[in-house]
Amino acid sequence: MAEFRGLGFDPAPGHPDSVAEAARRCAAVATSLAEIPTPATIPEWAGRSAQALADRAGRAAAGLSATREALRAASEVLESWAGTLLANRRRAEDLDRRATNARRAVASARDDVEQAETEAQFSPVTQPNLAAARSRLADRQDELDRVLTEARDLERAHHVEATRVAERLTALGDGGPSPETPDLAGIATHLETFSAVGRELGAIVAKTPAVPVTPPTGAVGAFAAALGGR
Repeated sequence: MAEFRGLGFDPAPGHPDSVAEAARRCAAVATSLAEIPTPATIPEWAGRSAQALADRAGRAAAGLSATREALRAASEVLESWAGTLLANRRRAEDLDRRATNARRAVASARDDVEQAETEAQFSPVTQPNLAAARSRLADRQDELDRVLTEARDLERAHHVEATRVAERLTALGDGGPSPETPDLAGIATHLETFSAVGRELGAIVAKTPAVPVTPPTGAVGAFAAALGGR
């Protein structure tokens, strides 16, 4: 994991491989649910108890189907997010390299200014050298500021996209429509966002519109852990 010492912060937190693995697990669990046989008619048994059992089995089957489709949809959402996350991580690493170089250039230019100031104290004719050194320092600082601004822009865009992913997973878990744009007013901190992604994915495999169906052991925890963002 990159430390981003040049930038001083991580503008795109997350683990692309973990998210991609969570997407694969979602798809695998959905496939497993598809292999569960649909309850058949119980022969040589009639009456209220038989009807109650048949109704219960039907509701359970509907719940499994809804969960299976939600997991498939979640897999697609997460696969897309893994790609976006990977691209953002690469962009952040490039910005960090540029920031590291820019900081070195600023430090070197600052040393030049200090040297020029010392020389100017003893030789007034070196004043033009001092002015040039100060100009170079200002240019180097401007370059560093531009890189940091790009990193902050990436941070905001990354945060918005992470929130959109969490909202789409929320919609899947609730059976509602998938929102096309995020609610910017609801954005809090990065850690809250990534935790929300994990929580909502866990909710998908725990909720159904019919009878609650227990997901395979460890599925919720594994998915939530993979999407924790840290």
